[in-house]
Amino acid sequence: MEIPLIFLYAFNNIDVLLIIMVRLIGFFMMVPLFSGTTVPMLVRIMFIVPLAYIIFTSGVVNAVYYQDSIVGLTVLMIREFFVGFSMSFVVYIVFTLMYLAGQMIDHQMGFAMVSVLDPVAQIQVPITGNLLNIMTILLLIRSGGFNYFIAAIYRSFEFLPVGQAQILNNEFLAHYILTLFVQYFVLGVQLAMPIVGTVLLIDVSMGFLVKAAPQMNVFVVGIPIKMAVGMLILYAVIPAFAHVYEFIEARSLDALFNIMGGLAP
Repeated sequence: MEIPLIFLYAFNNIDVLLIIMVRLIGFFMMVPLFSGTTVPMLVRIMFIVPLAYIIFTSGVVNAVYYQDSIVGLTVLMIREFFVGFSMSFVVYIVFTLMYLAGQMIDHQMGFAMVSVLDPVAQIQVPITGNLLNIMTILLLIRSGGFNYFIAAIYRSFEFLPVGQAQILNNEFLAHYILTLFVQYFVLGVQLAMPIVGTVLLIDVSMGFLVKAAPQMNVFVVGIPIKMAVGMLILYAVIPAFAHVYEFIEARSLDALFNIMGGLAP
């Protein structure tokens, strides 16, 4: 039986196909839906291999140059893995905004000692943060936002050709990631402020009540009130969460393309 030419071409350029797969593997390590250990490795491979083949046959990767040895190929694969990982890492930073806001909210509401295991990140996360993160992931699936990430990794082979990423002595990369941490810490505080601020006012009010009635047990009275008020405010702001998700999705895509521009020579 005659082998189709397209498969024969892929076999003759197996090194190019492997390099494309390495960048995809690095990208899907931290990107939402595929990060963590909840997605089996076989499922990831079944997704990455066809996607790598589509990118390979699209002609977006025209030529790959490296030292003609196993060492040269290995060095190039490490560089491409770092490119994909850097792109997914900035997306991860943006989406962890929910965990930061949830941690602040839980601390004020009295849930600081309670945490659950996030099956994606494999870490202990606050209850409210886990709720907000699950809602973000569901909105990502419902709105088709994951398709934008796939389009971004495809476009990365145009904006950032294989083997041309500037990794060493890249001041922009380090500065940009640090800037992202600072910016999204501020945004996390702003997102949690409606609940944190209200509960803080309750704490101040309870302090005045304790002064007026010293015999009152502030812990018995105050903690249930803070929990109830915090849950009511959270319930009230949930309908506006779709706008927060749109903001997060837009910022994550901006971070993706900014990191591609920063890695470009």
